[in-house]
Amino acid sequence: MKRDLNWECYLTLDQRRLAGRYVVIVAGKLLGTGKDLCQLVRRARRLHPGETPFVARIRDPRKLCAYRTR
Repeated sequence: MKRDLNWECYLTLDQRRLAGRYVVIVAGKLLGTGKDLCQLVRRARRLHPGETPFVARIRDPRKLCAYRTR
């Protein structure tokens, strides 16, 4: 199965360095990182108007997130 270029780029990011930040990837390339998601998306739309940006928030890989179910 062929993977998306944006997903491939996301998988190669340094999770520890980017913990707690948003990342925006367009056409398989990291466009920007930061804490202001609106600013990052506006920049992506301005630079690549015909593309749909891949947006994700990087969690701290050293922290465990557990959910309790009933």
